[in-house]
Amino acid sequence: MDKSELKKLGILGGTFDPPHYGHLRIAEEVRESLGLEKVFFIPAGLPPHKKNFKISKFEHRFNMVKLAIKNNPYFEVIDIEKDLIPSYTVNTLKLLNEEFPQTEFFFIVGIDSFLNISTWWNYEEILNYTNLVVVPRKGHKPITEEAKNLAKKLFPKRFEKVIFLDVEGLQVSASKVRELVKRGKSIRYLVPEEVRHYIKEKGLYAQWEQE
Repeated sequence: MDKSELKKLGILGGTFDPPHYGHLRIAEEVRESLGLEKVFFIPAGLPPHKKNFKISKFEHRFNMVKLAIKNNPYFEVIDIEKDLIPSYTVNTLKLLNEEFPQTEFFFIVGIDSFLNISTWWNYEEILNYTNLVVVPRKGHKPITEEAKNLAKKLFPKRFEKVIFLDVEGLQVSASKVRELVKRGKSIRYLVPEEVRHYIKEKGLYAQWEQE
């Protein structure tokens, strides 16, 4: 099949605890830059690297993402990792390829995560199922030749499937949002209003120990 006949779908995974405007802005910029038909938001089941960290129940994180994206017809949240414990990226990608055949996927990852991708479980298989879209993150390393050389080293035969995309993004972090809630401070304009109300209604983060 010619590549032009494939659907082009983006993937943005994460704990989304909570989802914030930084997530939404990156997804929108990548979607627009690459001409994606849609971006799937995939809340993690239990990320392997966060086994020892407190995270909210899947139900809360899924509901918050659903609220955050409800006004964007190009965004969709799916619960494919709900029962994947631990939720290894490559397993999620395999399932997505089975569920959505004739699709070219674009998995969005921050530069900080990409620089550590060799620690991911079976990372060598990732490009069998998706392109990687590496984006800068505010407060972290910018995209440099180091990252591009790493792509060539780790994926010597398929590094053209690693796309380095310079997006503006927003300097917001979930940990900062949680900290503000814990301190009783306003999170208005950091998260969508529906998410802010949900956090307040469910009493999320208020009793968490500060990080």
